Parts: sequence; structure tokens; C-alpha cells
Amino acid sequence: MIDFISFLLNKVYRPRPIKDELILAALDKTVKDIKYHFPDATIEEIKNKIAGNNNELAIFLYRLGREIHLKQLEDLKPQIHWLLKELCACEIYFNNEIGEGLCIGHGEGIVIGSRNKIGKGFIIHHGCTIGHKKNREGNGNNIGNDVIMYCNSSIIGELTIGDNVIIGAHILVSRNLDNGSIITKNSESKTRLYKE
Repeated sequence: MIDFISFLLNKVYRPRPIKDELILAALDKTVKDIKYHFPDATIEEIKNKIAGNNNELAIFLYRLGREIHLKQLEDLKPQIHWLLKELCACEIYFNNEIGEGLCIGHGEGIVIGSRNKIGKGFIIHHGCTIGHKKNREGNGNNIGNDVIMYCNSSIIGELTIGDNVIIGAHILVSRNLDNGSIITKNSESKTRLYKE
């Protein structure tokens, strides 16, 4: 992975080297993310998927940017942010706290704005947005464990989303959701909330 990051940094204007320990810590967290959902995946398979620009690359770049953020190495963050946008078409702020088990499905067009707290086992699909009602102000959203967001759905506000919530495709969530909530659109395009 160290050679792979060197290769990626050659694509960046004025690249800055990243310490091996940060790269290896990001890889370790990415492996845990993937094994959360796919326990039989081997480290070699995961490395190959990262290097092959599969969805695992976006997870790895977020984890690397997060490691850099936690070490307060501000001068290194822009290049990883750029790679995440350029190679994966994702924008995930590194000040987000995302628990083990992050899973990105067809990551194109994912935006996770700043200051969100997201639990374990989070699955997000293409075209999804997690954001704020006011830019640069307030707190982010607080999202529980094992939440799934299907394509083109959004969570906007300073909301609390419970554990085991499923947000269907093309849904805008603008209010708190209890544990186990399932939100879908019916044939009349009205949002319906189901609780188990």
C-alpha cells in the first residue's frame, strides 16, 4: 500500500509524502471495515480491490484522510481530499467520526459533509448526501449503528438517526428517526415511515 500511495500522489500537484505508519493504520481500519460485512475477505483481496479502484479505494482514502486529520497534519489533507474526489467521485470530510464497518456501494456522487458522527456498519450507496441546514455552523448529524442509505437519499439537518434504520432510494430525511425505522416511497411518491 505504501508504493500504491506513492503512485497515487504522483497524480497530485505538488505532492507531499505521507508517513508509512499513517498509510498502514488506514489500511488496517479499511480491512476491519470490509471484514465487518465480508468476514471471509482476505487482506490480499482487499488490497487488490483498493488498487483496482473499486469501492474499497474510497473507504481507504477516507480512512487515510481521517488518520491525517487526527494527527493535525493539515498540509497533507488537500491531496487526499483531491484524490477521493478525482478517483472516486466522493467528498467525505475527514472530521467525520465513522465507526468500523463503513461500506460504500457504487460510491459515485457521495457527499458526507462535516462534523457527523456515524456508528458501526454504515452502508451508503451512490448519490447520497449527509449535510447541514446551515453551512459552517452547528453540529452534524448523529447516525446510529447498522444504518443503510440507498441511492440518491439525503439526511439534512442536525438529526439523530437511530440504530438499524433503512433509508430507501430517493428519500429526503429532515427529521429524527427512531431505531428500526424504514423509510420508503410508495407508488404515489409519498414518504411513508414504517417501524418494526
